[in-house]
Amino acid sequence: MRRANSRSAQRLAGRGGPLVAGAAFAIAWTPCTSITLGAILTQAAVSSSAAHGALLLAFYSAGLAIPFLLIALAFERMTEALSVVKRHFPIVIAVGGAVMIVLGVLILTGEFTILNTKANSLLQGTGLDVSGV
Repeated sequence: MRRANSRSAQRLAGRGGPLVAGAAFAIAWTPCTSITLGAILTQAAVSSSAAHGALLLAFYSAGLAIPFLLIALAFERMTEALSVVKRHFPIVIAVGGAVMIVLGVLILTGEFTILNTKANSLLQGTGLDVSGV
């Protein structure tokens, strides 16, 4: 049964489907692998020891790998659970798009920085050290 499902999925995707999916995945990962990885590599390079740098990179790698491993382990159950999302997919897409548009406008107008500063000042009272973040 599983083989038939993968063949039908491959037929639906066509020959270029995996290429398009891979390109979309690479574009989506750019923030995770460019600025963040660059900052961690810089911090690892100037750290006090090679072990500290290796530890930083290990945590970064684990942060990327663990979600995928959990998804792989829970794929069968998640397929059933995601049927709810599938039923309401247009609403999910609309809400996600609206959030992205609002964030884009906030960044474009400079209001995002102001909101970030206000959130930082509100968190100061909680005892969390967020000033260096």
